Amino acid sequence: SLVFGRLESTHISRLHCGKEVIMSIGATSYLVIALIFFAFPDGSNWNRASLLSVYILLGVGRATYEGTLRAIFADFFPNEKEGAFANIILFSGTASTLGYALSVSGALECDEISKYCMEYSDNSIHNVLVMELVIIAMAIISIPSFWRAVWMFREEGSSDDLSNEILLIDGDDGGSA
Repeated sequence: SLVFGRLESTHISRLHCGKEVIMSIGATSYLVIALIFFAFPDGSNWNRASLLSVYILLGVGRATYEGTLRAIFADFFPNEKEGAFANIILFSGTASTLGYALSVSGALECDEISKYCMEYSDNSIHNVLVMELVIIAMAIISIPSFWRAVWMFREEGSSDDLSNEILLIDGDDGGSA
């Protein structure tokens, strides 16, 4: 996203907020979407503005996932980028597979239409509350977990810098013999 690219950029110092804040905004977007559907599951009170807000939040979340997440993985794993990106694909594929399996296995089917049991276009009735709660839980867990990972990455980086300085002080300075 052009907006997030500008906010992440270090070239524009007064607007710079970093990748960490952008990732938190993306996770919060998904959390808000799930909360909207949790609060108004049947869609009877929806209008153009509410639908537009959901699409905007989906765009924000998707923009952070597609761009910023990959940039953060490249920063966190500079020497193992292939493995890092493979993990993104693995976890994304696993989540999609689990979602699909839950939806077609009958695990989410309901007997009758109710507040959180929606009728789909194929006339099957599914419990959407389970998926909403999973999204809410994952969004709530992901934000502090991500900030912990950032803290650990920075601590590891500062200890590597310190150990490199110690090696230069105690070891060979690279001068002539």
